[in-house]
Amino acid sequence: MKKILVVMIFVFACQLLLALEMTELIDCPTAGILQKGEVKFPINIFDKGGVSFGAGVGVLPKLMFGIQYGGEYIIGDSIPEWDSYPGVFVKYRIFDESPTLPAIAIGFDSRGFGTYTDSLSNGTEINRFAIKSKGFYAVVSRNFHFIGNLGLHGGINYSTEWDDNDSNLNFFAGLDKSINQHITLLVEYDFAFNDNGKGKDEETYSFGEGNGYLNAALLFNVAQNIRIQINFRDFLGNQYKNPDRSISIGYFAQL
Repeated sequence: MKKILVVMIFVFACQLLLALEMTELIDCPTAGILQKGEVKFPINIFDKGGVSFGAGVGVLPKLMFGIQYGGEYIIGDSIPEWDSYPGVFVKYRIFDESPTLPAIAIGFDSRGFGTYTDSLSNGTEINRFAIKSKGFYAVVSRNFHFIGNLGLHGGINYSTEWDDNDSNLNFFAGLDKSINQHITLLVEYDFAFNDNGKGKDEETYSFGEGNGYLNAALLFNVAQNIRIQINFRDFLGNQYKNPDRSISIGYFAQL
């Protein structure tokens, strides 16, 4: 009886792993969603002792939403600086992928990456993350069988972090390529049209140099329901002198 129970648990876990879709790359979303009853608990560890954590859930066959919260100096001996409010994300897939058409989804994500800046040293309020949140977005995804799986993604977004007086409409693109059943390579490019005005005039307070954000990551399926992702952001030096390194951990469960 015990052996049968172990086998049933193993089969269930494997089915859960196979059913998991790629809901985002590094900072850019995909048209993938959590299926109804699937739950994800993400944890992100970044610079300045920063940690964010949250939960996402598939509430309907094509609808998922979640919440995430965190702060800086959570790790270390400094006094933690918690975010003023939690980030929220919601995604609805309008069309599923078919043999002839890609998947299309729309959504909203209020949480960016890195340090949150309320104001500059001169007192100017800008209220933004180091790398802006996507805000409102639409994304298209298509998967191909090419020595494993190859997923291509592209979209448009409108961030609500606009106090830096830069443009707001932006575009992004990316891909995921399986290396084997345990490792996947992720690459994305955020054109950062909404973060490219640094130093151009005194009324623009962008952080980016106009190069866009080229990011990459390695995703490891370390267990049937645990994924660990090592992220490298900004290879083009748009904001960071050296690529920023962070770790993301995702735990998945079924309600």
